[in-house]
Amino acid sequence: MVPELAPVPHSTSLTIRVAGRVVGTIEAAHAHLIQGAVLHSPMTVDELELMDDHAHTSGRAKALERAAAYQPPYSTVEMVQRWRERAQRHRSTAQNLCGVLRWLRNNPEAPAVRFDGCDWSEHAARKELAHQRHKHSRCCGQLGLWLRPKVAPALSLPPAANDAAQVAGKVA
Repeated sequence: MVPELAPVPHSTSLTIRVAGRVVGTIEAAHAHLIQGAVLHSPMTVDELELMDDHAHTSGRAKALERAAAYQPPYSTVEMVQRWRERAQRHRSTAQNLCGVLRWLRNNPEAPAVRFDGCDWSEHAARKELAHQRHKHSRCCGQLGLWLRPKVAPALSLPPAANDAAQVAGKVA
């Protein structure tokens, strides 16, 4: 008895049938594993269910591994340096592309120019320039967040004086 898989209408699951009788369902996301197993070697329903359980368990285990992975504490200086380097890299790439566009403008007979191992047409260079400018501005935004001073908001009066001022009705 080889089980067969049939799609459930308006659903993301498949039914498992043995001898025309429905014995269970399985999510379609894992069906490729089971369909390959069914096509290449006959499997029992217990083996199919075990396979489905392994697929779900391994996914949960991987998610737990990712969640429990050690994240080293960040250093503000390290992060500032990292975002500075990224911003500079995107800026220099954009400047190189500006040079490519300038060369293409001065040589209209050339359909493309080879620069740093890549062939650049005017359209491709403009598109990549827009992307590099966008990435540069995003990196500058991140850099600004890391350079922002980390100070707590200060009260205008010390807490005791503020309480006394409240009692006097001077502070709302």
